[in-house]
Amino acid sequence: MNIKIIHQLKDNYSYILFDKTKDSFVIDPAESRPIIEFIKINNLKLKDVFITHHHKDHTAGVNGILKEFPEVNIHSPSSQIENTRFVLHNNDEVSSSINSFKVIATPGHTLDHIIYFDKNNKILFSGDTLFRLGCGRVFEGTLKDMFLSLQKINELNNNTIIYCGHEYTLANLKFLENIVDKKELYSNIRKRIEDDLNNKGSSVPFVLEEEKVYNLYLNQSSKIAKTIKEELRLTDFELFSFLREKKDTL
Repeated sequence: MNIKIIHQLKDNYSYILFDKTKDSFVIDPAESRPIIEFIKINNLKLKDVFITHHHKDHTAGVNGILKEFPEVNIHSPSSQIENTRFVLHNNDEVSSSINSFKVIATPGHTLDHIIYFDKNNKILFSGDTLFRLGCGRVFEGTLKDMFLSLQKINELNNNTIIYCGHEYTLANLKFLENIVDKKELYSNIRKRIEDDLNNKGSSVPFVLEEEKVYNLYLNQSSKIAKTIKEELRLTDFELFSFLREKKDTL
């Protein structure tokens, strides 16, 4: 199975997945034109669109896709999302023509947010719940909602490969370097991120095992997190809340 990263808007990512049969599907289309162009150039057969949440920068491309490919099935977490044909819920198993996903509800960024986990291919599409070295802003849920949602990801296998919804990595890295005042702890990951951006033009995908080491929103049991918790005398949830609220002020 192949995964094509489609740059959208200012910093969004959409994804086209396809295999040798030419069947394909799309994750979170913000703009239809680059997606349609790639599908046509590569003679792909678009079957499905999967949506993680209702924000327009993850759904606005659906109308254009349906105008070009009216038989495409739209899967989303809510019937309120325009053109949804199949509403998905926590723990649903949903199959495309080339793979299967487990649906995991991750409220916090929005109440309807879901993520898509392909256990067989060890791939996760995390939308705006988890970013590399960060997490989504809490717009509709509570900090506790987001904390618990991230723990669901933290429990997945270390070799899970993650594709997120935005390119926020450098900003997330700078924030963590400054907030913990221990830039040397992030020197190795900074080099890898800069190499990814210079060589690929993107810091995604990334591997969950490394994310558990450096992402303090995701994992409060890492060596770095334990050091910060001891210094500031914080619990796991208090550390998460401290980071999220501090970043929201920037």
